[in-house]
Amino acid sequence: METNESITYWDKLRLRAIEVERTIRHLEKERQEVEENTEWVDRAAYESRVSLLEGLTALYRNEMDQIEKAHSRVEERIYGLCLACHEPIEADRLEVYPAAQFCFDCQDYRERLRTG
Repeated sequence: METNESITYWDKLRLRAIEVERTIRHLEKERQEVEENTEWVDRAAYESRVSLLEGLTALYRNEMDQIEKAHSRVEERIYGLCLACHEPIEADRLEVYPAAQFCFDCQDYRERLRTG
């Protein structure tokens, strides 16, 4: 992988990490406000809101974990290589999702195995 591409992807990872951290903080603040609000008329609405916020927070924490793993791969100089076949991950795939761990074919295969 060329150095210029790595820098571009690194910057994208760094910027996305900042966005994700900001979003997690917002979701945690929202969760705190929901819990502090004692005027919930409908308990089911409260539980639904809390469940939604927990799910979104988990989703963003998972993305942050993927970004941190990508940072580790950059440091190990294996960023941009598929973890399964060790071939370069397609540039357009990294452009869309810089934390991608697998090339398109290997990711497709993994998803087909999961869905049966």
